Amino acid sequence: MVKNTKNEPFSWGSIQSPFFVLAPLDGITSSPFRRVCKKLGADVVFSEMIAADAVFYKSEKTLKMMSFHEEERPYIIQIFGKDLEKMAVSAKWIEENIKPDGIDINMGCPAKKVVSGGRGSALLQDFDLALKIAKAVRDATKLPLSIKMRLGWDEFNIHEFAQRLEKIGVDAITIHGRTKSQGFKGEPDWKAIGEIKKLVSIPVIGNGNVVNAEDSKKIINTSGCDGVMVGRGALGNPWIFQSMKEGKDYKPTWEETVEVALWHLEMSVEEFGGKKGIFDMRKHYGWYFKGFDGASELRKKLVVAENIKEVQDILKK
Repeated sequence: MVKNTKNEPFSWGSIQSPFFVLAPLDGITSSPFRRVCKKLGADVVFSEMIAADAVFYKSEKTLKMMSFHEEERPYIIQIFGKDLEKMAVSAKWIEENIKPDGIDINMGCPAKKVVSGGRGSALLQDFDLALKIAKAVRDATKLPLSIKMRLGWDEFNIHEFAQRLEKIGVDAITIHGRTKSQGFKGEPDWKAIGEIKKLVSIPVIGNGNVVNAEDSKKIINTSGCDGVMVGRGALGNPWIFQSMKEGKDYKPTWEETVEVALWHLEMSVEEFGGKKGIFDMRKHYGWYFKGFDGASELRKKLVVAENIKEVQDILKK
């Protein structure tokens, strides 16, 4: 539960443990989906991954990606990059112009297009550079600063790195329980997250393969983490945040699922306009209605719908 009020700035230390966080997901965690997750129990929500270079050069598309609504708070913007100046300048610009509740630096993304540019988890190959980037951003902004990373590049070796991040003023760290080399394969090592938790006094958020309430219990009990970050587990199931808080999985009815999906669609159209809003929702339909009878046929109809009324008519039938 988040303790802070409108008169009290957000801080990672102000959240009562355990807390539950929506992960940054490229192309997915836009404002409409963040609002859905927030309403259904997420304590903190993250933006999509934001390229610091794009912020530095004032890319109109990127600047729009960072916009948010007050009900999303606490809202964290995650940036990625490898250039100290651009990372620092971007963080400062975001603080002054977007006014989120915190900045996060991505040091964990294993995607080839990110890593090939020396960004994301590539920074785990050069801890000195990673620390310089974190220090530059720390010096540039007064907002709470967090880092999202993995256990290492090809081995678990972030012990000293995590301690050094704390020393330069990082306020929280999120650890995905796999190395970069593992990608999303194999079981995440939640015990390894616990080793880092014992070495630092700042909040540690556990991440990796949490898809239900039982997983949430296990990662907390195994690692002792202060919070749990959920990414893919929230796709089509934003009720997972409610489930984790109650300690048992909540299964929404067909009617509830339709209601939330339509609300999501309406916000998407309002946020992005008719054409883009409809298009942006198409990937979500398969996730929302997975497991229901006739889900495959339903999705085929929904992805060709061109306006809200068509979607409503399809779901009513």
